[in-house]
Amino acid sequence: MLPRFTATGVTADDKEVVLAYQLKEEEFKVDLFIVPKKSLKGELLEQLQKNWVAGEDFAFPKGTKEVAPNLNAESVLPEDIRSDEAGKIRIKQNEWAYTLLTAKLWESYLNELEELKKKAVELTQYDRQLFDDAKSFWERVLEHRKERDISQQGLDKIKDDVNSIFEKLKTFRKTESAEFEAASAKLRDEVIAKIEDLKKRATEKANFKALLEEFKGIQGENRRNRYSKADDVLMRKTLDSAFQYINEQRNHFFSDMTSSRVKGLNEVIERMEKSLSHDKKDLEYMQRKGESNKISSLESQLIKVKMNMLTETVASKEEKLKDIRSTLEKLLKQSGKGNKKEETKTEVKAETAPVNAEETVTSADTSTPSVSE
Repeated sequence: MLPRFTATGVTADDKEVVLAYQLKEEEFKVDLFIVPKKSLKGELLEQLQKNWVAGEDFAFPKGTKEVAPNLNAESVLPEDIRSDEAGKIRIKQNEWAYTLLTAKLWESYLNELEELKKKAVELTQYDRQLFDDAKSFWERVLEHRKERDISQQGLDKIKDDVNSIFEKLKTFRKTESAEFEAASAKLRDEVIAKIEDLKKRATEKANFKALLEEFKGIQGENRRNRYSKADDVLMRKTLDSAFQYINEQRNHFFSDMTSSRVKGLNEVIERMEKSLSHDKKDLEYMQRKGESNKISSLESQLIKVKMNMLTETVASKEEKLKDIRSTLEKLLKQSGKGNKKEETKTEVKAETAPVNAEETVTSADTSTPSVSE
């Protein structure tokens, strides 16, 4: 994400200006340079819009006005200036506000982690309270990772420290490894048996939608299970293999070019509807979360920004979904199936329930570090 961008505007007295925005993340602020366009003669305008935005120095001409708009305000566009690029400015404002708020939130988590590490260093015996605190901390971090407030790189940065706290706790408490291995093997065999049964039913005349829905259910069950390291690796490979096998059977069945195109469009529609539904649920969740009296001011600001971003995303996806449906309708008419549009769509969608390949494995990076209790 570039910390600079430019836009054009017109002042209240109808004078054209160039708006040069600069994010200062370390200072948690934004600088806005309002430059009279008439002063950007020759190559100056290009230098500002390209070189300065790319990070190079630029000597702003005489008459430039510098202000510091509030990122938390309704808009960082001054009230006395109108701009045809207001949408672009609003999007950048949301992105920058999100970046700064997540940075502050991440800093608070790092401070909390340092306190946990300090307690771990001072341990002389098993401390259940420290275990609960570390577990709660890790789960909250993972929740923000799930909501994409924390990057995978950030998660990896603290994962070793969190694991070291649990390892220190484990030195003061014996684990019942044999029982855990037996329980892991039992869960593994149960899930594998269901997968093998699913593969046997994945014939050319199978209801692939039902099969994939069932497969997703098995995935959900698998995520809730705790496995030994060897069983975890085995389950990842087994689920990947089963997913590929079902897809191969499905693709073999839909060999016709037109049918494949119709199927592909319906898959896109279903994924987008599911994504749109997920976004709307996230938006409802954020609205409910924002009404809680247990959140901090910082988290409240973050929620507001995320709601703005979600609203923009929902509108964009609804527009794209409308275009895709129009394309599908035209394709069905061209293939002589216009009169059977609903029947064909239902049939094809029934055979194609998209499953995210990333979901076919249980992510080790989003599992709570385990300490036998």
